[in-house]
Amino acid sequence: MPDPILVTGAYGFMGPHVLEACSAEGHEVVASTHGDHRGRPVKNLDLCDEKSVDDVIREVRPAVVINLAGVADPGEAKANPLHAYDVNVLGQLRLIISMLRHVPSARLVTLSSAEVYGNVQQSSPVTELAPLDPYTVYGASKAAAEIQAKQFHYAEQLNVVCLRIFGTLGPGRSAAYFPGRQVHQLAKILCGESKPIVDTFSLVGGRDYVDVRDVATAIVGVIECGRSGRTYNVATGSATPLRFLIERLIAVAGVDAEIREVASPAPGRQSIIIAGDSSRLVEDTGWQPQRQLDDSLRDALAYVQDASKSKGLA
Repeated sequence: MPDPILVTGAYGFMGPHVLEACSAEGHEVVASTHGDHRGRPVKNLDLCDEKSVDDVIREVRPAVVINLAGVADPGEAKANPLHAYDVNVLGQLRLIISMLRHVPSARLVTLSSAEVYGNVQQSSPVTELAPLDPYTVYGASKAAAEIQAKQFHYAEQLNVVCLRIFGTLGPGRSAAYFPGRQVHQLAKILCGESKPIVDTFSLVGGRDYVDVRDVATAIVGVIECGRSGRTYNVATGSATPLRFLIERLIAVAGVDAEIREVASPAPGRQSIIIAGDSSRLVEDTGWQPQRQLDDSLRDALAYVQDASKSKGLA
């Protein structure tokens, strides 16, 4: 597929990994973001501003748009649902309208979430045919964005592929998210800045966690091999119990730390154990997750430690 590839939200958690994966495949990549771009060359694109979106699409004329921009924190979405819908749903709509106007044959790769499945109660991995039954504002906004993209595919022949991402972890995960917060706590414990206590919410249940770098390779895979109009789960196929994940994090850190649960789960969410079936993605693209849980946790911890050292030297 011809270049260039435009990546929105290029300097969030997932963005740098996607930029690296695209570049590794020889693609010409144009990064865009709204806000902090860490001093890197970037196009300023605000999904809440129709002119901003249209200006960038008209200038870059991308062959592919990978839309990583959005409100990704369920807590933030709950606190400000109007903003969450403006970015995740209407922001995508602004992007679609501009693409159809300037680059009607371009492919849109849009990212959704396992949150669209809601409070799943089944022992087998969830397939893409499971009903959308979101429990959170965030999940509902992603479900709405999926339906919107599919409607434009049917009515306007929008070339779109949707990826439903399950839990992500790995280098760069913010302390605002699980298990990023616990990774940051352990980094402080290791350098003597904190007592050996790891605080977390209730660790009942489990989730399918994929390394962010494996998610990036899945995104690159659907650029050329994904079928237009299709939705793909990105998951490992097995759920990791949350307590086991934190125990492994402490183990790879090599410290003796206490786990302290400081908050109860939300009502109706006490025992969610969700795993995803990625057979469709494997069949169409050949994708396979490459990294083991311990590797992801070890690399996440090393990333935080390196960042702390860099700040100390600055």
